[in-house]
Amino acid sequence: MLFSPRYLPHAAALICLVAPCVAVAAADASPEAVLSKGLTDLLRLAKSRSYSDPVELAHRLRPTIERFFNLESLTRKALGPGWKEFTPPQQKRAVELFSEMIIRSYTSRFDPSSDIDIQFTKSADLGNGRKEVPATARFQGNSVTLAYRVENIGPEGWRVYDVVIEGVSLASNYRAQFDAIRQKGGPEAVLRAMEEKIK
Repeated sequence: MLFSPRYLPHAAALICLVAPCVAVAAADASPEAVLSKGLTDLLRLAKSRSYSDPVELAHRLRPTIERFFNLESLTRKALGPGWKEFTPPQQKRAVELFSEMIIRSYTSRFDPSSDIDIQFTKSADLGNGRKEVPATARFQGNSVTLAYRVENIGPEGWRVYDVVIEGVSLASNYRAQFDAIRQKGGPEAVLRAMEEKIK
């Protein structure tokens, strides 16, 4: 199915994708500390009120997610070389649509009554101000291997720009699908597909 994150085995991974976005972005904090606090903060925010509508939950969480998740960087990676074919207004629209698509995809599966345990291990340096933080998530007896890719953007600290789940990158998974659409219909076809997904 188009845009189906087929590599996500269950809800633990879904929540783990979004959870780190809410960390306090202290420039001198380690990426592990940022991610750990982010999980706690986001779950507290999401559980502070009962939401039956995933769109409403996505709307409530989005401002915080936008502040701490590098959505432009994620969108750029998801579009790959095709990003250069988008005009500046199309790039802006792509970031808006793709981020909304991602946020809704995961909040639609969020269960505020569930407990999640994520253990982060020491980050590995990827160069150019980027690091990868391995983690293991446990949820309802299941275990998922994760890796958060983060980048330091100066005074604002660390932001997540990609997540690898069971060895598969979120950005690269979508890139294959976007490339197929772009090759047939160009950037406008990609934007239309995104718009259709979030209707």
